[in-house]
Amino acid sequence: MGKYAKYAVDSPKKNAKYPAYRTKTDPKIVKPIVTLDDETVPGAQFYADTKWILPGTKGDLKLCESHTHEYGEMLGFYGYNYENIQDLGAELEITIDGELNVLDRSFAAYIPPGVKHGPIILRNVVRPIFFISTGRHPRYE
Repeated sequence: MGKYAKYAVDSPKKNAKYPAYRTKTDPKIVKPIVTLDDETVPGAQFYADTKWILPGTKGDLKLCESHTHEYGEMLGFYGYNYENIQDLGAELEITIDGELNVLDRSFAAYIPPGVKHGPIILRNVVRPIFFISTGRHPRYE
């Protein structure tokens, strides 16, 4: 990759630390792919955190509790069904500013700065889901 190799990340962040509102998940079900932030790429002015969410959990899979950020955040959940790429392969529940949303299709959502969101709960995961969280902030906080 040459002189720009220092800007590429190809593995999960080692010893990643998350705020208390992020719930612990089974590493056999929620698998980190890559995290790009100012710790993995010094000088980065945004973060991106990616994970695979796999079938296999019994009951609800809670990803986080209710919280806010001082920056806007994009959340994306994309199903892995080639026959119907819009099919999420699960039911996702997310509360945004007190409003409950239940989705079963691949989607992306922008959460403005200061808007309370969460919990985020997945149910009935039958296929892998690609999850991305990104924001214009040096790291996830």
